[in-house]
Amino acid sequence: MEFPSERAARMAMVEVGRRLYARALINGGEGNLSCRLGPRRLLCTPAGANKGFLSEEQLVVTDLEGEALHELRRPSSELLLHLACYEERDDCVAVVHAHPPHAVALTLAGEELLPCMPEAITALGEVPTARYATPGTSLVAEAVRPYLKSADCVLMERHGALAMGFGHHALYDGCDKLEMLEGVARVQLLASLRRAPTPLPPEERRTLSAQRAENLLRMKTPRRPWEHDQ
Repeated sequence: MEFPSERAARMAMVEVGRRLYARALINGGEGNLSCRLGPRRLLCTPAGANKGFLSEEQLVVTDLEGEALHELRRPSSELLLHLACYEERDDCVAVVHAHPPHAVALTLAGEELLPCMPEAITALGEVPTARYATPGTSLVAEAVRPYLKSADCVLMERHGALAMGFGHHALYDGCDKLEMLEGVARVQLLASLRRAPTPLPPEERRTLSAQRAENLLRMKTPRRPWEHDQ
């Protein structure tokens, strides 16, 4: 697996926090982000900070147990959620947790995100909903853990969503998934005002799932030396 440089990860994390805030996927101190820096090191957002206005110096480096390494700031209180993703998925390079409002509204209504649009399958895959657990506790990580082997995105009842990021630009990948998840949830809720939305036919879902698998393989394939960012 390739890991980003710490400098690149810090720049990407600040930008992704800004995008999540600008797109109303987080408010105030909501949300948190993390990224692998190596086999035993992570970069993550600090506790309590508004992710739309981060500076690179605010970000916290931790080990894989969530302990800060020579830092004055505390890591996010939801870091246990991120650690569960890294424990369950060796291919996960970044984790993005946000509170997309239409997606959260689906969980309040007791509805699942449906594979009703092509993008819901090619960009997201299956998106299960984890039961509610008190934020900031180990119960959140345990609620999502059963889904992490098979799903790249998980809705959390009353508490937002997480997306795992892969490949060379993993933080941006996670951000894009959450933006897409919110878009699909918004369309699904709008359609439900007229009639109950229906999933795409099984045959079409299989075709789109095959496209998704091919795209993921391409994303995770290591780059050749001349393809690395300058």
